[in-house]
Amino acid sequence: MEKKIHYRIDPNDESITLKDVMQKIQEIQRQHPDLDVFWDGDEYAVCSRPKRKE
Repeated sequence: MEKKIHYRIDPNDESITLKDVMQKIQEIQRQHPDLDVFWDGDEYAVCSRPKRKE
């Protein structure tokens, strides 16, 4: 599955809060209901991939 990075965070930027990240995830989920949106700690970014079809 192909992962797409939507929003990368600078790990040294102390002005970004968990609330900011959660709001960004919710915003992307609303815009793209066909994607599985998640936080990738290795990339330090909000990412997505297509939802699996069952």
